[in-house]
Formats: sequence, structure tokens, C-alpha cells
Amino acid sequence: MTKRLRLYILDKEMNQEIDTLLPLKLNIDDASYTTVKDLDNALKCADSKNIRNIALTGPFGSGKSSVLMTLMEDFKDEHRVYLPISLATLQTNKEEDNNEHSNNEKEENQHVENLNRKIEYSILQQLIYREETKTVPNSRFRRIVHFSSKELRNYAIGAVITIIAFLIVFEPSCAKVETLYNLFNLGYIWNTIFDVLGACWLLYAIYVVFRYILKSYSNSKLNKLNLKDGEIEVVEDNSIFNKHLDEILYFFQVTDYNVVIIEDLDRFGTSDIFLKLRELNQLINESKIVNRHITFVYAIKDDVFRDEERTKFFDYITTVIPVINPSNSKDKLKCALKAKGFNENDIADDDLSEMAFFIQDMRILTNIVNEYKQYRDKLCRNNQQLNSTKMLAMIVYKNYYPQDFAKLHRREGKVYKCISMKRAFVSNATQNIIEQERELKEEEDLYLSTKHLSIVELRLLFLYDIRKSVNENMRTILIDDCYCSFDTIANDDVKFQYLLTCDNITYQYYQYNSLYTNHSSINMAIIDKNVNYSRRANVLKKGTNDFLHRKKMLREQKLSVKSLRLSDLLSHYGCGQLNLYKDIDLSPMQDVFLRRGLIDEEYYDYISYFYEGMVSLADRELLLSIKRQISQPFDSHIDKISNFVKELKPYMFESDAILNIELLDYFAADKQNDWFELFMKRLERDGIQTSFLAQYYNYGHQQATVFHHYIKWSTDSSWNNIIESKNEDEKLSLIEAFFKFSDKLNGIQLYWLNNNYDFIAKHVDGIGLQRCIELVKSCQFEKLSDESVELLSYVVKYDSYILTAHNLVCIIKNLYSNNIVCENNLNYTCVTETGNDDFIFFISENIKEALMCFKDTNKNESIQSILYLLNNEKLEKEDKECYLMGQHNAIENFANIKEDVYDIALKCNILIPTWENISYYYTYTQKLTHELVAYIEHNKNKLIERVFPNDDANVSNLFVALFAHNTLSIECYSDLLSSFELVFEKCDELKNLDKQRLIILINSGKIPFNENTLSIMNETEVLAEFILKEPMKFMNNIDLSYNLTSECVEKILSSTIFSLVEKRKIINIVPKETIIAVSTIFEVIIDAILASNDVNLHEEILFHLLASNVKLAKKVRLATLMISEHNTDFEYLERVLKTINGKYAEICNSSKRTTVKVSPYNKDLLEILKRIEYISSYKETKDSDVYRIYHKQKNNNTSMS
Repeated sequence: MTKRLRLYILDKEMNQEIDTLLPLKLNIDDASYTTVKDLDNALKCADSKNIRNIALTGPFGSGKSSVLMTLMEDFKDEHRVYLPISLATLQTNKEEDNNEHSNNEKEENQHVENLNRKIEYSILQQLIYREETKTVPNSRFRRIVHFSSKELRNYAIGAVITIIAFLIVFEPSCAKVETLYNLFNLGYIWNTIFDVLGACWLLYAIYVVFRYILKSYSNSKLNKLNLKDGEIEVVEDNSIFNKHLDEILYFFQVTDYNVVIIEDLDRFGTSDIFLKLRELNQLINESKIVNRHITFVYAIKDDVFRDEERTKFFDYITTVIPVINPSNSKDKLKCALKAKGFNENDIADDDLSEMAFFIQDMRILTNIVNEYKQYRDKLCRNNQQLNSTKMLAMIVYKNYYPQDFAKLHRREGKVYKCISMKRAFVSNATQNIIEQERELKEEEDLYLSTKHLSIVELRLLFLYDIRKSVNENMRTILIDDCYCSFDTIANDDVKFQYLLTCDNITYQYYQYNSLYTNHSSINMAIIDKNVNYSRRANVLKKGTNDFLHRKKMLREQKLSVKSLRLSDLLSHYGCGQLNLYKDIDLSPMQDVFLRRGLIDEEYYDYISYFYEGMVSLADRELLLSIKRQISQPFDSHIDKISNFVKELKPYMFESDAILNIELLDYFAADKQNDWFELFMKRLERDGIQTSFLAQYYNYGHQQATVFHHYIKWSTDSSWNNIIESKNEDEKLSLIEAFFKFSDKLNGIQLYWLNNNYDFIAKHVDGIGLQRCIELVKSCQFEKLSDESVELLSYVVKYDSYILTAHNLVCIIKNLYSNNIVCENNLNYTCVTETGNDDFIFFISENIKEALMCFKDTNKNESIQSILYLLNNEKLEKEDKECYLMGQHNAIENFANIKEDVYDIALKCNILIPTWENISYYYTYTQKLTHELVAYIEHNKNKLIERVFPNDDANVSNLFVALFAHNTLSIECYSDLLSSFELVFEKCDELKNLDKQRLIILINSGKIPFNENTLSIMNETEVLAEFILKEPMKFMNNIDLSYNLTSECVEKILSSTIFSLVEKRKIINIVPKETIIAVSTIFEVIIDAILASNDVNLHEEILFHLLASNVKLAKKVRLATLMISEHNTDFEYLERVLKTINGKYAEICNSSKRTTVKVSPYNKDLLEILKRIEYISSYKETKDSDVYRIYHKQKNNNTSMS
């Protein structure tokens, strides 16, 4: 287990332990101790097995330094001397190099070479300078020589003795002082002794000096040789190792080190240096100068070499398994914090896990805990409460990103940039909520248009669309080996869901009365899109309450979004996915910490002290801008606002540069503060720019105080400033603020509000529902909208709307989920169906104005609504008639109708057409009124389906009123007659009835044949029709008195109802003058006479018949019958023949032999004439088709006469 050397230092003030960042010696029980033993074994056999390069591998922070330190302490003896070399100090230089090197290959190579030289130089320095000068006296690396006081004294004494010795031995005349010589002249013996001692000292001095010179210059190298006219330079290899190889060999020659431990060499990301070290190791081991085995131990990461390269480079590799990783770093951190005396519950485990996830080095973890304790001890003085989680997160962030942490103090860096963009994130979150509201509105509209369908009906629509796209004659679909009808599939959830997954279907269809089977591929996605099944089915499951709940949630989110923390904006509103956020290029740790709120807007409290009167650098810059009247963004943050305010002066409020949201919040929190009045004075001016007020309303925290003060200054002026704002968004925000905080509205504001209901409906969340209700009470909105159902309910409750078709539709359609109603079908029934008493009462009280809004083109008022409108005394008669005319629904009877509107009920045809209702109304009026006649005419088709009840007291009177008068139209008269079972036994009114109606009555059998009715019919023009209707009764009563007119006779005799014999009888009762006057019936009369062989008619009639234009044959037969009745009267005979005229008149001339055409009727005539001997004979001629008539001789004729 990796540990750090814990150095216990007793702090006299704190009396607590502190943890250093040094490696910790391992205990024998630690897991990593086996690695120490493994290294020891490798070193023991290094010489015998020629192991020269050993790698100790492990990730960064795995405890390699601890392993090596334990090795050096636990396994040291006289045969093993360790030489540790650490390159951690080069890390900074490496970073600088990395920042400077370019992508150019040549420059990259140069960069690597420079880095290797630095590493070599550092290794060389640590080799040479770790030993004293006396250990490596022959090293060419000169170091500062430090002389102690004793050494300086000794050197000085030696120099003085040398000079004295020189003077004694050589006694130079230039330095000879006779007095001193005489003084120290002790005689020959002593002088000789001093001379010998002086000479010896001088020889020693010469030895020392010569030795020093020899040592100093014997190791010099010739790099450059200057000649008279030029120079020669020896160019050497750039490698530091190559250049100073002799130094290195010399070092190992004069020292006992046989194990070189190199750490942190893997931090530079280059493997070239390892090749040079291996080469150096080989040179050292093979050097006869060193003459011993040297082993290099490298502490490196596993990924320094690629693939199998490291096995080729190292002679032996051992590894260290790290004890800290993302899976256990939380526990390590928790233990470390606990060891420092912190409560385990100060920081939640989840938050601790988030932070510890990024800590994978024990040294960094230790430092984090140390700094956390220091920051907490220093920042939480004077009972200042700070969040432990945020403080620890800040320390973790500081340890991994020290540069960005330092920039926070200057309001720079990535983290600060993200925090400063909170306003943009709020705007995006607001737009996100607005988009959700729009989608919810679309979903709700879809629900309203679908809710009248059941899920089964919706599935049937889906199936019908399949049939439409595949085969119009489809009847069943194969599902689970069974052909199922559409109804079966729609009612079975499993079958329908299975069908949705099919790409091919097998179905049956009818064609030419036969059932066929076919297969077809089908794209269910297209069918789903056509029918919109999935979305509609989904919304049907939710219901109205779900939409109301979601709307409420979105309103609450919209209100709270401005006060949300940055972490909420990033996590819950998708701001973390914006390009705006991604472009900051945060590291994973920074990203997670900001998203989780471990670092947030309160960062400044966790990175600086709080001192009374202290102003931060950023605050000082803002203060300077205010003094210089340079406006800054209104939302500029003030770190220490209480201290900032102390620096303010009254003159600073004379410029808009003072406008700051946080500053106004601070002032407004204490309304007695003079600064607040000065600040508001800056805002309360005519014609000011309203941008600051708009931003303050959106982001400030004391809106009520500020806007109450602003509106109270001048209601009209503040309103005008807002309305004249050029920025539409700012204007809308400030209008919302005005209505939210105004105590009283003037006429101009009420007028604006009455014409802008849509505004208050859209801003009900911002203004507040209670405040909106107060506003609604004082308004009469011109045009409502469907923006807020909840507010609309209060508009209805307080009758705060003008009666227009749009407003009524809006109320009905949205407040009561009637999505069918529109201005064209709006009616009073729609109002009553809402069930809202306030709404219904208001419409009822203003029914006259409301009726003007009801178009009701569908004419679909309910019976109750029709009755209400019909009986309503507030409505004019014309208005009732205009509106109620043509309604589809009708009232059952007159029971609930007021008498004074009976006529309207009939005129508007809103009464069920029954004979009982007609009888009731007739009883009321005792006459056929124009309204009743029109009502009957309009509903004749329904009335003819009913029979007038015979037990009705009015049956006779109404029968006579309807059918004995010319009131009804002919069509209606004829159709309705069958509804009555009565007949006219006697009714004088029939005399005045027009001919057409009488005929209808006759044909309908409503006038029976009797003497009473005959007397009436004799006075009408329809006697013939009356007779023809009852021919048998007529013939049986032919002796009665008939007023047979020419027209009547003509109709009777021209009909085919009577036989010729019967017609002959009828002719007998017809006056002569009448028959003679109707020539058109002469032929019928002749036929009747001939058929009955009865010529017993007035002679005048008969001769009129003979003289008529009737066919000659019939007249000849009539003449024959007449002659046969008067066969002895030749005069009568001749008169008859002459009446016929033509050839027949010539028969009377006996002097002529007249001829007539051969025919049966002529033959009959000639036979009669021959029989009565008027002619003698007749003979059919041979050459022509005629009869030639022969008379008797004259005398015979004369005698006959």
C-alpha cells in the first residue's frame, strides 16, 4: 500500500499534526513490500546474472518512491551503496518546452534533443555535486570553496611563516631591518637551526603549491588552439554524457555507489534518454577504472515504452500495484479527512465520490486534505458559515488546475467564463420552457380534437387507412393463423400491437361476390403518420388533469428559472449541451463540478478572506468606472457589496454608471437608506431609458420595493416611460412589472389592459394569479384569448368581458373543453351547456346583446334554450323571429309557451307539427290566422303522416275552416285532406269554395251524394265532377233536380263512366237549349240514340244533330232511324234528307237518278226508302262504287203525296 512519509510536527498554536507530501516508508505488512523484496533479490544477484538495468513500473502515484525509499532504508549494507537521482525539478521546464515547440518535424527533433540535454545535465549535476570536493578533488567542475574561520587562520599563519622563513633563509638586503636582526641574533647555533627550519618550511610550501598547480591543470582539455593567423577548434558531441564521460567514470571511480536509482524520468515523454542511460551504464560497468558492477534502477510508468520495447531495454522489471484508483479514492479521501478531525457527515458521500473520482494520486490527495484544512481554518473564522462540500471541491479544482484557479481572482479563466454566462443560460432555459409550453399546447389541441374518439375507434381509423392503401375490398387480416375482422383487431390490444409490428400482411377481400386471399407489404410508419395514431393514442391516455398539471409545472418553472443556480440550468434545462457552453472547452472535472454545483456563483467566498472594509480588485475596477461615469453591464457582480457601498459618494449617483442590479438590491433591502432614494431619483425621470428597469425586473430580488417606489413617483409618467420603450421585450417585461406592482390604475392603463387581454393571460405567472384576479375585476376585456384557462375562469366569474362572438366562443371552447363551437355555430345552448352559473347568469342578464352574437348557422338550439329565448321578455319580437326561425329542434306543445308568443312559435316553426298543437292554437284564436296557415303549409309533409283525432272538440270546426275556405294552398289543401275522416254532409260555405278545391273534395269523397249536397253542388261549377264521382247514385237519383249547364252536360256525356244507354237517359233530363248549345256532344248524343234506338227527342234537337258536323255515317244512321219512326210522312222524310244535305238532298228530286256511295249505312237508308216506297229501287253500278237510285214514275208520286 502506497503511503507518504508522515512527519509529525507539533504546532505550538494549533497543537495538531500535519502531513507532508514526502514518500512514506512501507511497513512489512504492506502489500507493496513484496515489491521491495523483489527488488532486493534482483540487486543481490545483479552481479552474478549481469543485471544492469532494472525497471520499477507503476502508474503515476502508485507508490514507487515509497518502495525505493524502503529499499534504501531496510536493505542497506557495506556492499550496497545507493545513489538516488530525482528529475522532478525539471517538470516546469518540460511544460515550458511543450508550450513552445511547434509541429514542425525538425523543430520537434530539436526540442527532444534539448530536453535530453537538460535531463543529462541534471543527472550529471546530481552525480558531481552530491559529493564534497575532497571526495572528487580531480573533478573539472569547479565549485565555490568555502573556508572556515579556522582554515582561514591556518592559511594566514602559513603564509606569514613562509615569508618569515624566506627572510631568514635568504636575508634579502631590501627587506633587512638591522634592529630586528640584531634583536633575533641568538648566536651561530640558533641561527643555523632557524635557517634549517626555514629552508624546510620553504621546501614544504613549494611542494604544496606545485601539487595544487598540477591538480588544477592536469585535467584541462585542449578545445581551441590559437595560431598567428587563425585558430583551430575541436568540435565535440552535443551529448552531456559523452562530453563529460570521464567525469562520470571518475565519479564512480572515487565513490562506492553501486546502485543508481533514477526517479521521475518518465515525466518527460521521451524514450531517447533511456538509450543514453543504458549506454552510460554499459560504459561504466565495462570501465577498468571503475572496476565494479553498477546497477541502474528506473522508477517509471508502464506506458513509457511501446509494445515489447521495454523488455529489450531492461534486464529485469518489477511492478507496483497502485492502492488508489477511482474505485477506492473516495474511501481514501474520507479516511484522510477523518484523520484531520473532520466529521464524516460534513460532506455527502455522493459529492465526495464525484470529487474523489478525479483523484488518482496519493500525494495530491494528501495535499488536497492539507489545503482543505488550511482554507477551512482560515476562511471560517468569526463564525462565517461556508459549505464544506464547495470548499473541498474548490481545493480539488485548485490542485489540478492551479492556473485557472488563480484566474478566478481576476475574473478570468474557463470556470469564471462559464459562471459569467449565467444570464445567457437563463435566457436559453426560458426559451426551453416556452418551447415546452408550445409543444404542450399542440398536444392539448390534439387531445381536444381526439377526445371524442375511443381508443377502439382510433384503431378502426388506422385499420381503415390500411384498407385504403392496400385494397378497398379488404375484409379480414391474418393474425396468429386466424383471419380477424377490423372490429376484432381494434378491440384486442395484443392483436393490434402485433399488427403494428408487421411489414407484410395476409388479408381476405371480396370481389365479384367471391372471397379471395392476397399478400401485401405495408409501411406501418406511413399509416401511423397519415392517421397520427401514436400521438393521438398517447394523448387519449393522459386526460385533462394531466395537461393541467403539466401546465402548472411549466408555469412554476418559468417563474423560478431566473433564480435557479448555474448547476440547475446546466443539468435540467440542457444548457450544458449548448455550443455556447461547449465552446468554453472545460475539462471533465470542471464540467462535472459546475454541473453538480460543487463550484458555482458563490466561488469568491471560497477563495478569499473577508475583511471589514476590504474591496476586491474587481469591485475596485467597478468603483473606478462609476467615478469616471463609464457605464458597465447592469449585472456586474460586486464581491463585497457592504464594503463597496462604504466607498460610494453622493456625486456618483449623478450618472447612469451607478446603475447596478446588485447595488439596487442592497439599497432596496433597507428602504430607509438614503442611497436608495438617490438611486431611485436617477430612475424616476421622464423620458429615461428603461433598459435597467427591465433587467432589474428580470434579475433583481427586490422588485416589489423598487417598482412600488417607481410607480408611486408618478403613475402616468412611469407608464409613459414604459410604453415608449423601443425594445419590445423590455417593454413587455416592464408592463408586466407595472401591473404586478401598481396599487391603482388610471383610465389610460385600464383602456390599454381592456384591449390587451392576451398580454395579461400570457404573463399571469409573472404578475401572479391573485394580482391578475384583482386586475380582472376592474376590466372589461375587448378580446379574450385561450392563453390561460385559469385566468379565464375568473374573467367569467367577474363578468369582465365585452359580449362579442369571439369572446363567447373563447370562453366556451377553452374553459369548458368544447372544441366544436365556433362563431358560426355559437348559440345559447352552448352557453347553458357550460354549466357555469356565473356565465349563464351574465348572458341571461344581457341576452339582448348576447343574441346579436349568436349566429347559429346550424340552427341547433336545444328545446330548453328555444323556450327560454321565446318567452324572454327582454327580447323584441323581431329579434326572436329572426333568430329562432329555422331551428332544427322543436317544442312539443304550447304548455310552456306564453300566450303572447304563440304566433312567434308558429311563425318560426319551433313547435312540433301535430294536429293537437294546431287544434290548441285554433281554440286560442278561433280562426285561421296567417301564422297558423303558414305553419300548416310549412309542415304539411309531417301533418299528412298523422290523422286528426276524431275525439278532438275542434275537429269539425277546424275541418270546415281548413277545407271549406280558399285559405290553404292547393297542394297543401289536397295533401292534408286525407288527415281528416270527416265529410261535408251539408256546408253552405262550399258554395264559395273555388272549383279546384271542390274537385279535390269530390275526388276525396268528402262530399257525399245526397239531396242536400246536390242542392249545394247545383250552385257550383263542379256538378259534373260531383255526378261523375258517384255515377251509380246519380243514375239512381236521376229524377232529382240538376242544374245541368252546357259545360256540365258536356263533361258528363263526354266521360266514359256512363254507358250509351245511360247517357240516353241523361239526355232526357237535359234541357233542349242546353243540348243544342253544346255541339261538341252531338256525336255522343247520336251514339246514345243509335245505341238505344230511341229517337224520342225534341225534333229540333234531332235536326240540329243531322245538321251538325258529325260523321256522315252516324247522321245517315240517325236519319234512317228517324225515317223509320215516321215512315209514312214523306214530307218529314224529305226534310230529314235535305238536312243531311249533299247527295241525300238530291234523293228528293225524282227527276234525277241520284247516286250515293256504296256503304252499309247508305244501303240501310235506301232499304227503308224502298220499303216505304219512296224510291222504286237502287242498283249498284258496275263501273263505279255507287248506288244509283230509281224513283217511281210521276203519277205514282203525285198520288202518294
